[in-house]
Amino acid sequence: MHFILGMFIACITLATGILFTEVFPKWVKILMIPIGAISSGYAIAILIRKIAILSKAFTKPELNQTTLIASAVMLVVIIVVKVVLKKKKA
Repeated sequence: MHFILGMFIACITLATGILFTEVFPKWVKILMIPIGAISSGYAIAILIRKIAILSKAFTKPELNQTTLIASAVMLVVIIVVKVVLKKKKA
């Protein structure tokens, strides 16, 4: 359930930032991108942890470290997608 709530918050945050780009000032968009990346990273970390617990294939990872890594990866993905979309528009 935590995974679903985390992904819902991440999707709403990122979709709001994408859909209302003309309405919001730039500083609001700059705040929304890390919030979306952190919430989706947290949801992914919870999913990885649940898979580790259920499968017992590897030890249960720490939530803080996994969240930081997943958030950083999501932030990089968001930035790359934003750059690619910007190049396509130009």
